[in-house]
Order: sequence, then structure tokens, then C-alpha cells
Amino acid sequence: MVEVFTRLAYRTRLYDRWRRLGMGPLEALRLAAQGAAPLLPISGGVDTEFGTGAAEAVKRWATEVWREAPFLMTWGKFIGKDANSIIQDKSDLEGKSGDQITCTFSRKLAGDGVTDDADLENQEEQLRYYSDTVTLSQRRNAVRLKGRMSERRTAFNQRQDAKDHLKSWMAETTDNDLYTKMTDSPAASRTVYPGAVTAISGLAAGNVISTVLMDRVKAMAKKADPKVWPVAINGQDWYVLLIHTDVAYDLEQDTVWHAAQRDAQIRGDENPIFTGRHGTWRGIVLHEHEKVPVATDGGAAGNVPWASNIFMGQQAGFIAFGMRPEAWEKEFDYGAKVGFAIGAIWGSTKAVFNAVDRAVFEVRTARTNN
Repeated sequence: MVEVFTRLAYRTRLYDRWRRLGMGPLEALRLAAQGAAPLLPISGGVDTEFGTGAAEAVKRWATEVWREAPFLMTWGKFIGKDANSIIQDKSDLEGKSGDQITCTFSRKLAGDGVTDDADLENQEEQLRYYSDTVTLSQRRNAVRLKGRMSERRTAFNQRQDAKDHLKSWMAETTDNDLYTKMTDSPAASRTVYPGAVTAISGLAAGNVISTVLMDRVKAMAKKADPKVWPVAINGQDWYVLLIHTDVAYDLEQDTVWHAAQRDAQIRGDENPIFTGRHGTWRGIVLHEHEKVPVATDGGAAGNVPWASNIFMGQQAGFIAFGMRPEAWEKEFDYGAKVGFAIGAIWGSTKAVFNAVDRAVFEVRTARTNN
């Protein structure tokens, strides 16, 4: 009984202290009930302790990290859970052991079957499966602030700034990983050049992107084996072409492209792949970004700037998570310093089945190097 009254007296002192510090009655009562004490000591030599409730800000930040990351990523708008996505999100290993996920692709039946009364028994067709693997790894980063006095010397909120930079780092790191994987070792049958060009060394300054080239790569995707399937949105089929900023500049000089954008009518604007689009062309949604891989060693003399633009359909790649991006806070030196960390366990890959890129064409064009 004495112990009960002792705890009650302690909670009462906590409540009074919170109230004197300006806390509202309900919030003060909640914190006192959880044993959360203010930073200043309470008479009686009781240790200062932060209960579970005091970590709410940390939990809010941790929740915001994954909610906001897709909007910061170039690739975020292309990621989805189902097969009708450019980059399919695989969550098989979330909360489970393992560091690899195997993605399986089933080819459609190619046989003629039988007709009329022909015997079907012993004429069965074999199902064909190909697989690709995604290997997961952990990536983390952190920021630690100098201390309370250092924080007081700036007009801006250093803590919020640290969180914002870490969220941006997480998004950019995931983005960079996808750019690297999606342009890794393109198959010759999945590499397209303007006109009669067949190699980087054949590019000339005038071999820039055009609507004719886009029509050509779209036709190649439809006739490819296996076929590159478009993403179905509101009954209409769409491919995605990710182009470099310099290539977007070249496209803006094309009068045919300009006329098409002036008269274009988009269906399915609510779908993420239309967010921030550069424009559309006959079932192709174009997005531009400066991280699309570029080089300057094109042409016979090795001095023509060029870009590796990325044309994609359904299941062009996979991203797999063992742990979604999470965020942590840690105090040092009796709370005088604070640090923030962020990390995730994930892996990504271009979908390659039976040594063939599943749904990616690399469109190599010369570019105006502005």
C-alpha cells in the first residue's frame, strides 16, 4: 500500500511540474501517467526518464520517411505492387529471413493445340518459366548535431534540416540504384539508335531524338520476343520513355512534337505515371531527368555527346524490400547532443529472363550538351 501511495505522489509531482511548465491538463495527465518527467529534476532526487509517449515525434518522422520518399524519387511514380507496374514492388522478405527474392516469369503457350477429334492425350504442351533474382543489402546514413548551443546560433531548425536531408539521401540513393540497374548491360536486341546508326561510334550530332524514333521503338517493343507489354490505364495502353534533360531540349526543337503536345488529350491523369510528365506521344509517356546516363565519347572521333534513354513496359524491373526505410533518433552526452539516422534493406534489378531484358529498350541518341 505504501508503494502505491509513493507512486501516486510521484505521478502527482510530475503532473504539477508539467502544468507549471505550461502543459495543458490532459497532456500533463497523460505524460505523468506514463512516468515522463521534464528535463529539470523533481525534488527528491528522482532520475529524469522519458517514457514511451515521449517518442511520438520519432514515430511520426519514421512514418513520414516512407510516405514521402516515393514523391522525392524519380522512380517512385513507376513503382507498384502488381504486374501492371513499370517497377514491381516485391515484399516477400519483409519481416522474414533471407537476402534474395526470386522473380518468376511465365511465357505464354506457343503450341497449336489439336483440332476436331485428334487425340489430345500425349500432346500436352510444356509450361515455360524463367526466373531472375534480387539480392538485398542494407544502406544507412546518419547526421549528428554539435549540441544545444550550436543549435541556438542558427535561425533555421537544424533538427528538421537534418531529417529533410536524410530523407532526400534515402530517395536519391534508391533512385541511383535503379538508374544503375536499369541501364546495366543492355542486350543488343534491346538497344535502339536513330536512323541507320547501329553503334555509339556511328552517332553524329544530328542523330537526336525524334517522333519517328519513338514510333520505331514502340513497334519494336510490340514485336519483341517476349513482347514488351504496355501498362494498362483506364482501358488505354501506355509505355514510358525516360529521357535526359538534354534530350528533352532536343525534342522541344521538333515541330511535330510541338504540334502533338498542343493538341494532346490525356486520359487517366490520376495515375502516377502522368505526374510530372514531359509530354506524350502515341501511347508513350515521356519523363525527363538529369540522372539518365550520358557520355561524351560518341561518333567516329569520340567527341559526340549522347544519352542512354530508357524505354519501358510492364515489369521492366523489380524492387524488393526486407525492411522499408526507417528513421531513428539518438541522444548523446546526457541529451545535450542529438543524432538522426535513416536506413533500409532493399535491392533492385532490371528484369532479365533467359538472358533477355524483359521489358526495357535502351534508346541511344546524340544530345545537345547545353
